[in-house]
Amino acid sequence: MLEKGFTVPALSQPALPASPSWFPLPPGWLVLGALLLATVAVILFFRYARWRRNRWRREALALLPASHSVDDWLNLIKQVLLVHQPRATVSQSLTAQSLLQPIPLDNDLHQQMCAKYCQRDNQLAEADESRLRRQLATWLKELPDV
Repeated sequence: MLEKGFTVPALSQPALPASPSWFPLPPGWLVLGALLLATVAVILFFRYARWRRNRWRREALALLPASHSVDDWLNLIKQVLLVHQPRATVSQSLTAQSLLQPIPLDNDLHQQMCAKYCQRDNQLAEADESRLRRQLATWLKELPDV
């Protein structure tokens, strides 16, 4: 039946195609990767923008540990208020009472700062100044982002 010299192919181990490679990826994976990369880029952009917008807060918190006169404290408070309120509104508060009105301070500190504003001896006692630092730090951290 078989002629001489004819061989039967090896059917027990047929030739298989090569295994599929992972690259190049199907277009769906490329689109998904691009979307994920764009999402991460947008999130990082907004975080960087918020970090830059809160520069005033970091600078104000960095100034708190130093010892200041009452005039310097009021100047710092005025600069922070200028970030959150229009210049016309802040410039109308000419007295220390009107400037300190929106700030959550103890009545004792409020009165001392109003009494020592633009005076020769305008330094607060160390205990009062540390209380003022704590209250101003709390106020700065509670202010909304700009």
